[in-house]
Amino acid sequence: MPVIVNMVKARAIHMNVIRRVRNKELAKEDINYTKALEAGDTSAQNTVVTKKQVLRDIPATFDLTTGVSTTDQLIAKWPTELPDRE
Repeated sequence: MPVIVNMVKARAIHMNVIRRVRNKELAKEDINYTKALEAGDTSAQNTVVTKKQVLRDIPATFDLTTGVSTTDQLIAKWPTELPDRE
């Protein structure tokens, strides 16, 4: 008997994994922003602000439905803005 996967729940779980990695990246960018702030480097500050916004937008903009009908396809779907999975 084949295993039936609830893809709605699987997508939600996968997005939570993406959020966890994204949150770690946001914390790293907080450190980079503080360093740029201390150095008075407004260009670096602006770069960090832009990167953080891209990271914040991932849950709203990253599509886990298009071209994804199996769990293998879902697992393979990963935002390019994030480092490889841990």
